Amino acid sequence: MDSSIFERARDHFNAGLQQLQGGQLQQAEASFAQALALLPDRPSTLTNLGAVRLQLGRPAEAAPLLEQAVRAEPDNFEAWGHLGLARARLGQDAAALATIEHALLLQPAHAGLRLEAAAACGRLGRPEAALAHVQQLLAQQPRHATAWTLRGSLLRDLGRPADAAAAFEQALACGGDAGLNRFLLAGVGGAGAAPQRAPDAYVRGLFDGYAGDFDQHLLQVLHYRAHEHVAALLRRTGRRFDAVLDLGCGTGLLAPLLVPLLAAAGGRIDGVDLSPPMIEHARARGLYAQLEAADLVAYLQATPQHWDAVAAADVFIYVGALDAVFAGVARVLAPGGWFAFSVEPADDAHAVVLQPSLRYAHGEPALRALAARHGFEVRAVETGAIREEQRRPIEGLYWLLQRR
Repeated sequence: MDSSIFERARDHFNAGLQQLQGGQLQQAEASFAQALALLPDRPSTLTNLGAVRLQLGRPAEAAPLLEQAVRAEPDNFEAWGHLGLARARLGQDAAALATIEHALLLQPAHAGLRLEAAAACGRLGRPEAALAHVQQLLAQQPRHATAWTLRGSLLRDLGRPADAAAAFEQALACGGDAGLNRFLLAGVGGAGAAPQRAPDAYVRGLFDGYAGDFDQHLLQVLHYRAHEHVAALLRRTGRRFDAVLDLGCGTGLLAPLLVPLLAAAGGRIDGVDLSPPMIEHARARGLYAQLEAADLVAYLQATPQHWDAVAAADVFIYVGALDAVFAGVARVLAPGGWFAFSVEPADDAHAVVLQPSLRYAHGEPALRALAARHGFEVRAVETGAIREEQRRPIEGLYWLLQRR
């Protein structure tokens, strides 16, 4: 081999390592790519370039490089681990689990990959196998707070609420995220009052990695219908709207149903959602004038814009106390404007209940009082299915309010 080629490849590789350490991912990618062009089969370069592309959110480009690395160097733990993560990000859960478990044979004590293996088992519907991975991690690191949180979630799903509560308590004792673990603890009947809303970390965790197949799963597996009911309520007003805000827009399922309700000229739909990946999928529909990844209450309190209709389909199940939401909607809604939304119903004696499903339910009398307090007239309250769970319909209440 020409020594000058080796030296140039080494220089590019070392530059890539420094840039990677400094968080300069694009520069690191360029340096590793230059090194690879000079020495195409070098496992360390393949591994690092694959890892950088994975961090840049391009798992489809990372996976072939990492596959080449493990073929060239079968005991390359870093390549196996990153390949497992790439396959998981691509939704290839069975292949990801097999790959991650192979990496764990090389380094059994790696906590991050052990958690990834447990998560993959959970997505594959194998909670007992997931629990076994968590147990292995806790045997090695008894104070690993994230492992205790995951253990609690798995035990909750297995119908063992008391054991789940003990795990969430242990997560708190080990310094785990207080807001998240208290929320999860409240969901299994643990001590303490339920938080007023689901923690942002919990909601993002639910949806950030779910955006890619969200619509298919929601519509074909869960038979989701909330967006149709909410759009139908707005359609019954007989109005054509100049501007509609889709609150908690997700991937934009509601938008195609709102387009026919817009005024003929210049009508617009705007959207806000906590999850950036969801926002990107909504943007791809090409139906929104503006989209923002933000907390909905903060957005409603700060935005200078106004709308003549606000829609929120299956959003308030993650927001317990709705006072700030109603105040925000009243702030941005034009006089005479319309507010359509869905909730899961609670017993009339309760304003808000955090259910074992970790979704909030709201009582009808409390919502009527809330509407009156913020200047809304109740125009309609209807029942209808929101989605299915285990082939059983989950009933919802659909509200149509008008600002006085």
